[in-house]
This record gives sequence, structure tokens and C-alpha cells, in this order.
Amino acid sequence: MGMFAQEPLLTSLRPSDRAALQASGIGRVYQPGVPLMRQGAVEDFVVAITVGWAVVRSDAANGRSLILGLRGPGDLVGELAVLDGQPRSATVSALTRMEVRVLPGADFRSFLRDHPQASVAVLRGMALRMRQTDEHSQDLATLPVLQRLAKLLIDIDRTGSDSALARRLTQYDLATAIGATRESVAKALSDLRSRGVLSTGQRQILIADKAALAAIAEL
Repeated sequence: MGMFAQEPLLTSLRPSDRAALQASGIGRVYQPGVPLMRQGAVEDFVVAITVGWAVVRSDAANGRSLILGLRGPGDLVGELAVLDGQPRSATVSALTRMEVRVLPGADFRSFLRDHPQASVAVLRGMALRMRQTDEHSQDLATLPVLQRLAKLLIDIDRTGSDSALARRLTQYDLATAIGATRESVAKALSDLRSRGVLSTGQRQILIADKAALAAIAEL
């Protein structure tokens, strides 16, 4: 489902560029549920994530929400609004406890001017994110709920994400991420349990048969 960045931006930078970027920021800590930035707000800063996970969510005029992605250590969020001067296109909220570096827009733009290779990396990261969004939209329009859920669970498993992230993802979050209802996700999880593909507990999903889950995702 492309919920995670294919290549976290900070890890793609040269060590010297990464150090310079982080040194330009102000350290902050966010607790679960606290927004880092809000959709529609006119703000001029970017956030470099060092510890923890955030959820990127877009709210439509009809009241429906869609999770666009999950961002974790090494990711940068908020750069689009800083570069084009437009309101935020999504809300980014802490999913787990987070430690970040907040960079004012002016400092971030100066950093890009002074570090050409980092500028290329940022542009590449934005292009990859746009491709992921396109693929995500295609999946939402063409795949059944069971297959969408299987792809999302594989995506989460491939990241090696920590247990704190997994425990924070409710059935509602999973449903929002794949553009489905909570009831349909509950039915799909029940189906996967009955096949012995996974087991579920207190806010926990354990994949018992990764090969079977991958086969369902690729149907």
C-alpha cells in the first residue's frame, strides 16, 4: 500500500549533510495523538523525525478521512508547504512518542541552497512519495478489501516496525488506511484468522503464514 517511505530522507543524505540539517533544528518531543501540523494551516517549518512514528491523514470535505502514510525515524515531513508556500495538504499526528528536530522554513531553504546534493535527495524523496500516492490511489480503486489489507500488513511487517507502532494501529486505523469500513476490516481479519494466516490479540496482529499472506496480496 506504500504506507511507508521507500527511502527515509535522512538516511539518504551524506553524513555531513544529515548532521547539518539536524543541527539547524530545535529538538521537540510529541506524545501520542498530538498533531505536528494540521491540514489547511499556513505554516513555515519542516520536521525531521529521529524517534517514533507519525500518521499522515487527509480529511475530505464530506467528512471522510484517509491515511496517506506512516512516517518514522529518518523521515522528513512538511517540506511541500515550505517549498510552495501553500497551506498544509494533510494533518500529521504522533502515533507513538516522538523525538524530532523542527526546522524553520527559512533555515530549511537556506540548507537546500547550501547543500546541492541534499536538494537533489529532497526532490527525489518527494517524487517517490508522489509515485507511492498514485499507486495507493490505484489500489483503493481496484482491489478488494481483503487484498488491500493483506498488502498493508505485509508493508508494515517489511519495515520491521517496533511493537509500539503495531499496538497503536486500531481496526479503525487499518480501515482508514485502505479506504474501507471498520466492519469490513474486521470481517477480513476474521477471514485471515480462519485460514491460519494470522492471529490477533489486544491491539496486536501476528502473521503466522507470511507466504500465504503474500499470495493473497498478489491475487
